[in-house]
Amino acid sequence: MFEPLKNLTHIYFKKFQYCGYAPHVRSCKPNTDGISSFENLLANVVLRVFVWVVSAVTCIGNIFVICMRSYIRSENKLHAMSIISLCCADCLMGVYLFIIGAFDLRYRGEYNRHAQIWMDSVQCQIVGSLAMLSTEVSVLLLTYLTLEKYICIVYPFRYLTPRKCQTVSTLVAIWILGFVIAFIPLASKDFFKNFYGSNGVCFPLHSEHSETWESQVYSVVIFLGEYISAFLQHSCYVPFRNS
Repeated sequence: MFEPLKNLTHIYFKKFQYCGYAPHVRSCKPNTDGISSFENLLANVVLRVFVWVVSAVTCIGNIFVICMRSYIRSENKLHAMSIISLCCADCLMGVYLFIIGAFDLRYRGEYNRHAQIWMDSVQCQIVGSLAMLSTEVSVLLLTYLTLEKYICIVYPFRYLTPRKCQTVSTLVAIWILGFVIAFIPLASKDFFKNFYGSNGVCFPLHSEHSETWESQVYSVVIFLGEYISAFLQHSCYVPFRNS
């Protein structure tokens, strides 16, 4: 967009994301959006270190639990199945962080030259979808497990232990819902535009940065859903804490 202005050396935008449209400009303001900077995908050294640490701990920890739950005989196989499913969802977040860390290394020192290409790329969209899938499935699974245990403890004589078919159906339904939530923005580009490419980490962190009102509404609905899930989980634990 600004390439014809060869002699342009300084430019100021309202949002940092727009600096990606002027990769040849030596100085672009603002310098950062709190996550990325003119030079690096991850502006803060702490972010660069912790993205690798958290990624490694998340992947190794969840893979360990999956292996242990798979090979060690459990009295409650259905509960173990739910835990394994939760670990798989959490492991996706570790994969997401690993990929973000890898691209941070790739663009180190010259991020703004590649910023717009990266945020518009298929890789960014897929990575963002994985993060969203991991988040939504984890929240839904935790809510399901919490409600199940709450009913089991509070109403022990009314509670009927779910059969394997019911548990599998519930887990499959949760994963399908997670896929739908995560990949709808990719299937409806006309409505959502570049939903996951609003920042360098490919995750819609702020609804006001969305390109369309549909994206803003979608982000708000997702956040409200997570808050409701957190409220339900908290409400289930309150009676036990007060007893």
